[in-house]
Amino acid sequence: MGFKDEAFVYILVNKDNDRYYVGYHKGTTEDGYVCSSQNYEFWEDYESSMNFERYYVYFGTKEECKDRESELLSTAFCDAKSYNFSNGKGGFSLRGRFVGLEIKTRRLKEADSILREYNDGFIWYKKDKYIELGFRGISQDIRDSKTNLGRIKLAFRQTVRKFI
Repeated sequence: MGFKDEAFVYILVNKDNDRYYVGYHKGTTEDGYVCSSQNYEFWEDYESSMNFERYYVYFGTKEECKDRESELLSTAFCDAKSYNFSNGKGGFSLRGRFVGLEIKTRRLKEADSILREYNDGFIWYKKDKYIELGFRGISQDIRDSKTNLGRIKLAFRQTVRKFI
């Protein structure tokens, strides 16, 4: 694999429900890479069905593949069958009103309301607040969730966020 083919764009298709994930990877098709999805539903489906097929749609440099992935994601992230949250340019398009972050695995769950069965071990955000906080804010919430004092701080921040 030369420099020209240092990366690839792929589509992972769940053969059980026809949902798909679009991504790119710098590496080889044989290096064991699955994907970088943070979508809880994707990983839940992936681990339970294992009936996914990978299609390679482009090979090239890392930058070429990032561009191709962004082109595909410009429509995929609006498609209900897509597992993707990202528009390929660092922005997120979440379909639900709320995003739940599982503290232990850092997987995401999106929903139109906070799901009671996912209360323990999850931090819930309104979609806009999740996007606004970004990686640093959410990382702080995760760190705080691991200590007693931190949980108090997090509970206070979550209460304040409901009113802002």
